[in-house]
Amino acid sequence: MTVQLPDGLWQLDCQTRDKPNAYVVDDGEITLVDAGWPGDEVTVRDGLSDAGFEPSDIDRVLLTHYDADHVGTLSKLTPALDAPVYVHRLEVSYVAGDRLPPWTARCGLEALHRLYYRRLTLPDLPIRAVEDGDTIGGFRAYHAPGHTPGHVVYVHEELSASFLGDLAYGLGDSLRPSGRITSYDHKQVEESIQSLSDRTGSFEYACPGHGPPLRDGHHRLSSLVE
Repeated sequence: MTVQLPDGLWQLDCQTRDKPNAYVVDDGEITLVDAGWPGDEVTVRDGLSDAGFEPSDIDRVLLTHYDADHVGTLSKLTPALDAPVYVHRLEVSYVAGDRLPPWTARCGLEALHRLYYRRLTLPDLPIRAVEDGDTIGGFRAYHAPGHTPGHVVYVHEELSASFLGDLAYGLGDSLRPSGRITSYDHKQVEESIQSLSDRTGSFEYACPGHGPPLRDGHHRLSSLVE
C-alpha cells in the first residue's frame, strides 16, 4: 500500500514479516529511504509506480541501518536501479557483503539477519559512508546508535520530515523506542532519542521504519524523552 503524506513524500507500507516501511522522496531528486525485506520487491516496485517513478528514476538510496528488512529489495531492483547507497561507515562492510553481522548481538536475533545476508546477492552499487552531520541532497544525517551501532536518522527540513528507521516505531498515535531485545544497546537508544530531540528543529512528520507515520512528529519524539 502506498500513502502520500505531504507533496513529495510517500510511505511504501511493506507487508512481509514485521511490515517495514520504505519511503520515497521527490524534492527535485528521487530518494528511496530504506528498502524492505527481499520479499517486498512487488510492494516497493508498485509503490514507486504509484508515486510516478521507476527504479531507474532513483537518484540515491538512504539506509537507516543494515538490517535485512531495510536493505532486502536492493538485490531485486537492479539492474534498473543504478544509484549510490548511503549507510553509516560502521555498517558499510555489512551492506557491501565484506562481512556478516556478529552472532552475539540482540539476544541471538542477529542470526536471522546473518541468514538473510547469506542469501542476499547484494547489487554492485556504489556504497557511500555516512557520518554524523553529513548533508546528502536535502537530507541531514544524525548518527543515532543503539538499535545498531551505525543507525542513522535522516531529517529533511524542506519536507519537515524525520526518517527514524528503528530508533522508534509507530504504535497507534504515538512513538515507542526500539525494544531491549531488538537493540544492541537500549540505554544508547534512549540517549539517541534525547540527542535527536535536542539537535533537530521542529518537524511535522515522524516517519518510522515500522508502524504508521505520525504528524506533530517532533513533539511525539520529545514526549519519549519526557
